[in-house]
Amino acid sequence: MLFSLKFAIFFGLMLGGVPAELSVNSYEDPAYPGRCVIDIPSSVVLLTAGQAFKLPNLDCTTIFCISDGWGTIFTCEKQEPPDDCRFSEPLNPDAFYPECCKRRVVCD
Repeated sequence: MLFSLKFAIFFGLMLGGVPAELSVNSYEDPAYPGRCVIDIPSSVVLLTAGQAFKLPNLDCTTIFCISDGWGTIFTCEKQEPPDDCRFSEPLNPDAFYPECCKRRVVCD
């Protein structure tokens, strides 16, 4: 677990400083040893270490499988725009994290 947490933090720092919210979770399933098992309504997704999956029902949320059933969820950090400004809609909402987080700042 400690190795996985260190790896997740390192991976997050490697993303070029993109602000993120992340968590490390167990996606283990005894039926699929060593895999991250993501159970979504339409199917079951099996990931091996190093693979990623964008969750279809959550905006800009990607699960990255670390190893042995452990994975990290990455999603955009909650940010406030500058005063008298707002964020545009995501520029590429179907992209994997961190590309799906990018938005323009629109000031009136």
